[in-house]
Amino acid sequence: MIPSPNHQANLAPAEPPGEQFAERSRMRYLSAGASGPPMLLLHGWSSFKEIWWSTLLALAPHARAFAPDLPGHGDTPLLGSVQMHQIAGRAAALCQELELPPVVLVGHSMGGNIAIELALRYPALVERLVLVDPAAQPNAMPSFTRSYLDPLGGWAALRASMALARPLNLVAQYVPHTHGGGLVRPALRRVAYMARHDADALRALLDGLFANPIGGRMAQLSLPTLVISGEFDPLVPPALSRQVAAAIPGARYTVVRGAAHNPMDERPNEFARVLLEFLLGSSRA
Repeated sequence: MIPSPNHQANLAPAEPPGEQFAERSRMRYLSAGASGPPMLLLHGWSSFKEIWWSTLLALAPHARAFAPDLPGHGDTPLLGSVQMHQIAGRAAALCQELELPPVVLVGHSMGGNIAIELALRYPALVERLVLVDPAAQPNAMPSFTRSYLDPLGGWAALRASMALARPLNLVAQYVPHTHGGGLVRPALRRVAYMARHDADALRALLDGLFANPIGGRMAQLSLPTLVISGEFDPLVPPALSRQVAAAIPGARYTVVRGAAHNPMDERPNEFARVLLEFLLGSSRA
C-alpha cells in the first residue's frame, strides 16, 4: 500500500533522480525510486525531463518513476519521430527495454496526446493513466497556440522567440530544479530550456501534434484515468480538460489551484499530493 501523500516527509527521498541513456530506444531519461509500481512521465512540447524533478522526488519513496526527454528534446535524438504515434512507439520501446511491467502513464500537454496514443496502441503496457492539461483536442485550443504554424510569420516567430530566450540561460542556470514553485522562476527555467532545443525539430513536432486530434478515440480507453488541470491554464483551458475527462469512461477530474499550464512545476507539492492520492486510492481499490 502507498503511504498517505499528506505526510510531508514523504515528499523527499534520500537521493536525487539519476540520469541514464537507453541504447535501443535512444532516449535519455531520469529515474527515481527503487521499488513500487513503475511510472512513466511524458513532458510536453518544448519542455524537458527535468520539469518532473519535484514529482520524481515525491514519487521515489512509493514507486519506480522514469521521465524521458521526448524525441527532439534534450539529448534524445528525433530520428524522424515527429508524429504522435511514432513517439508513442519510442516510449513503448523504452518500457520494453527497461523490462517494466504495466506502468502508470503520466502525460502532460503534448505528452498527454502521446500518452493516449500509447494506451490505445499498447494497452498491455499501461495499467493506469494520468493526463495533465492534455492537448488531446489541439484544434480546440486557443488560436494563439497555433501561431508558430502560421505559413507566413510562424517560422520566423519561433526562431525569434528561441533567440530571445538564449540570454536567459545566464540567469536561469541559477534556478534550482527544486525551486519550490510559483510562476516567475519556473517560467524562466522553462524558457531557457526551450532555447536549447532545435527549432526545426520543434516545428515538426508541433505540426505532428496538431495533425493528431485524438479526442474522438478517447472513448476506447478502458483503464483507470485521472485528468488534472491547472486552474489558470491559458493553453489547455480547464473546460477542455473537463471534456477529456467526460469522454473517457470512468475518468476522474481534478484541478490544481493556482497553477497555469505546468502544475508539476508551478505547484509541485500540490501536484504531487494529487498524483499520490490517485495512486493511493487505486491501490486500496
